[in-house]
Amino acid sequence: MGMGEGKTIEVLLASCNGEKYIRQQMDSILDQSIPGLRILVSDDGSKDRTVEILRQYAAEYPGQVALLEEDADARANRGGIPGGHGKAAAVPAPDRHTAAVPAPDRHTAAVPAPAGNFFRLLANADADYVLLSDQDDVWLPEKAERLLERLRGIEGKDGAVPALVFSDMEVVDEGLNRIAPSFFAYAHCDPKRLTLSEILAENPVTGGALMMNRELLELVRVTPRACFMHDWWIALCAACFGRISCVREALSLYRQHGANVIGARPSGSLREMAERPARQAQVEENYRRMFAQAEAFLEMYEERLTNAQKLTLKAWTGLPAQTPAGRWKIIRKYHFYKSSPLQTLAMCVTVPRRVGMELPAGGASMTELPAGGAGMTDLSAGCSGTTDIPAGGAGMTGATACVIVNYNDAETAAGLAGRIAGYRSLDYIVLVDNASTDDSYERLKMLEGGKITVIRAEKNGGYGAGNNLGVRYAAQRLGAARVLIANPDVLFTDRCVRSLCRILARHPEAGVAAAVMRNGNADAPLSPQNAWRLHGFVGELLYMGPVSRRVFRDRLYYPASYYKKHADICRTERQSKSTAYSKNRTAVYADVVHGSMLMVDAAAFLACGGYDEGIFLYQEEMVLGRRMKAAGRRTVLLLKESYIHQDSVSISKSISDALRRQRLREQSVMYYMEHYLGIGPARKVLAKIWFAVIRLETRIYLWYKNLCQKTKRGGTVAG
Repeated sequence: MGMGEGKTIEVLLASCNGEKYIRQQMDSILDQSIPGLRILVSDDGSKDRTVEILRQYAAEYPGQVALLEEDADARANRGGIPGGHGKAAAVPAPDRHTAAVPAPDRHTAAVPAPAGNFFRLLANADADYVLLSDQDDVWLPEKAERLLERLRGIEGKDGAVPALVFSDMEVVDEGLNRIAPSFFAYAHCDPKRLTLSEILAENPVTGGALMMNRELLELVRVTPRACFMHDWWIALCAACFGRISCVREALSLYRQHGANVIGARPSGSLREMAERPARQAQVEENYRRMFAQAEAFLEMYEERLTNAQKLTLKAWTGLPAQTPAGRWKIIRKYHFYKSSPLQTLAMCVTVPRRVGMELPAGGASMTELPAGGAGMTDLSAGCSGTTDIPAGGAGMTGATACVIVNYNDAETAAGLAGRIAGYRSLDYIVLVDNASTDDSYERLKMLEGGKITVIRAEKNGGYGAGNNLGVRYAAQRLGAARVLIANPDVLFTDRCVRSLCRILARHPEAGVAAAVMRNGNADAPLSPQNAWRLHGFVGELLYMGPVSRRVFRDRLYYPASYYKKHADICRTERQSKSTAYSKNRTAVYADVVHGSMLMVDAAAFLACGGYDEGIFLYQEEMVLGRRMKAAGRRTVLLLKESYIHQDSVSISKSISDALRRQRLREQSVMYYMEHYLGIGPARKVLAKIWFAVIRLETRIYLWYKNLCQKTKRGGTVAG
């Protein structure tokens, strides 16, 4: 098949009364650039010539096309909510990409007929890679090849990670005339919304556009007791247990026609919201299906879910029991946001009330700790005293690894690796060469042995991509449960690493832990700029500017008074128990901590997507903080442990020009605001104007700094 390694690909096509379009779809699959794809079709009682057409294909392509047929009794036993096949309902859905299906009677199963047909196909699939197909679309020739290329890039070397990829589609009419070049844009669907919290609220994955590997197939073979649609269920599985990636190309033609049961429709607008009251009963029924799906998911996979995932699912299923105000609090806490702010607000009101499930407004029995706010609760990094922890941490399972990413600075990276190689707290050190253009990789490779492993990225995808590669390697190949992500230009102690290990072990809700960062002076007082809140649009702009960042420091960071107050309270409590204050390390929750050195729970890091590889440099910690928070995991700052960051030595070597670094920061901030804050054209213009002001400010600063240096040199010569 041109794939190598003897891998097989199977296309699962669900049909029902599709004689008008199914020939075009079958031909487009058979014409794929990867030849020999197997096609397995399940027909759900077609009354037209669909089955006859499919039998003709099976006869013409023996061994390549196979047809599953059921008699009426078998279909009745399989049950399912009535509904057509291929796409979901013309009935408006509660959000822009949620299938709306007819309400069932009390005797039908809580799985729509199209979904039941696809689950039948999944149960009979037997291939290394599987694509799902609607009967009325048309695939572009390179679709399978492009999806396979992306899928093999995210599933790990041995394909052991459940993985899902999906693509954009071109929206066309019955005659394949273009309606819109992008399904994502047409339906206002954001394909980057791939965390568990986001997928619970809104599904970005269209079944006819997805491809999965064998590991994910094994997870989704069993038909659940309830689901909204099969593609939504598969997306939830991938979000919890594997990886999801989107190919932002239109690789198929998504046909809109009168017989569609789910069609692409622009929504989330004021007009669409105004139409909601007329279809309130259908909207409420759709929400009931969404919550039933989540309950069934929790029931089926509870033993495999992390505590944070369980909390997120329970918080979501508890929404119907809340008042509108209580729902809004939970939505904000767990980031159950839809792509449209209007629809997110509407969810507070339109979710049907459920009796007998009252929950606290904070969600599923999770104690709320205001990040950095007044009344912070002490989070001890361990018991009193400083008892040593063996490698990996006492009482902890799994290993501890350190990932160091290098680009054209082998000297600094090797220096750090050499200093920490003897630390008892570290089991492995993974040096990632980010496709250096000098001899860095060869020089680092000479260090390999013992704890140290050296790997090389195929291309320099930036700081986030390099660290993602390192964490995946440490977790999947070395069995690391915790990974310390460290810049090459940091200095830290063995005790600091042990404390980070301890905080993650004792507090399973924590996904990230960091120590206090000090710039070149271990004895300097604690800076309030060690942790900060997730900012909105204005906050991001103020944080960008060297002057504005200082002027609005107390609004952008957690004020120093909070840290001092917390430490004073902790000291009084400890001293009253005759315990030396210096031996106790306390910690506080925060939204974001510095990314120059932090420790992550490896499973939580990979489950939430890690760093966004669309960002080359800067803003990585903002993305990680946001993704962890959305996944229900906390970020912790240890107040009594610190490390030294040597003023961005590695970045300065790699990108020596300060203005170039500033422009790179602007690109990252703009990307972050577009993809995570959802800014529109007007705010983009404001941001660009602000960036221009900051560049001018940077030029003036550099000119003044250069002038001072020249004056100093001149004075020295004169003296």
